[in-house]
Amino acid sequence: MKGNKALLLLVIALIAGGLVILYFHYVGKGHEEKPAFQQESRVEPRGTGEAPSVKEEPTAEAPQEGLNEVLGKKETEAQPMTREDECQRINEDLKEFFAYLEKKDYVRELKLGEDVFTCFSTLISSLSSHPPVPAGEGLNYDIMIQNIYHLYRVLGLQNLKLIKTIVEHEADAMEVNLALFYRWLMSGDTCGMREGLPPPLDITYRYAGYLINSIGGRACLFRRENRLRLLLTYYSILVIHEADKRKLNSFGIDITPYLEPLADEIENCCLFYFRKEYAGRLIDLKSYYAKKRGTS
Repeated sequence: MKGNKALLLLVIALIAGGLVILYFHYVGKGHEEKPAFQQESRVEPRGTGEAPSVKEEPTAEAPQEGLNEVLGKKETEAQPMTREDECQRINEDLKEFFAYLEKKDYVRELKLGEDVFTCFSTLISSLSSHPPVPAGEGLNYDIMIQNIYHLYRVLGLQNLKLIKTIVEHEADAMEVNLALFYRWLMSGDTCGMREGLPPPLDITYRYAGYLINSIGGRACLFRRENRLRLLLTYYSILVIHEADKRKLNSFGIDITPYLEPLADEIENCCLFYFRKEYAGRLIDLKSYYAKKRGTS
C-alpha cells in the first residue's frame, strides 16, 4: 500500500515538474516562437553596426544582413558604406542565396533543367516584358480581367510552382530574404543594370501597385500566408514611396490609406522579429505625407 502511494506521489511530482517547464518555456516567452533565422541564421551578420534592439527579446541576436536600409537605419548609427562596397555586398548576398538554393533537395526534385539563377533571370525578364496596369480597373473592365490572370499568364505553372516551393521551404528566413531582394531591386540606379537586372524602377513600381491596388494583385496577396502577405504589402508600399519621391508615380497610387492599418497589423504579428521597426517606418511615412500635403 505504501509502495503504491509512493509511486503515485512520484508520478504527480513528475507531471507537476513537466507543467512548470512548459509554463516557463511558453508562457514565460509570451507565446512567441522565434523564427528559425534567429536561432541559427543561414546568413552571417556583417559590418560593425549593431542589430536593431527588440524589447521583448533583449538577449536575442537578429541578423543584420540586408536590413539596414529596409529599417531606415541612420548613417550616424553605423559607418556608411561606399557605393562600390554596397553594390558588391548586394551582388555577393544574391549569389550566396542562389548558391544556397542549388544545394536544397526540394529544388533538385523540381528538375528545372537549368540553374536557379537562370530561372530567376528568365522570370524577371518575362515579368518586365509584360508589366500589369496597376490602376484604372474601375474605368476599364478589360484591365481588371487582365490583372486577375496576369501572373498565371506571364509566369506559367512551372515558375509559379518554383516560387511557391521556395517560399514554403524558406519561410523562417523570410524577413532576411525579402530584405535582400528589396535592396537588390532598388540598386539599379546606384549599381547599374546588367542584362536588364535588376529591372528599372518603373517596372518594380507597376508590380508594387498591382499587388496593393488591383483586384487580381490583392487576391493574390490574400491567398498567401499571413507573414508573406504583410511583408509583400510593406515592401510594395516602400517601392511606391520611392517612385513617388522620384516623381515616377505615374498612376497616382495613394499609399496613405494603407499605412496606419498595415502598421497596426504588423505590430500585432508576433512572428516578425522586426515588427516594431516595420511599423515605425510606416508611421514615419504617414507623417511624411501629412506634412507634404500640409495636413496635421
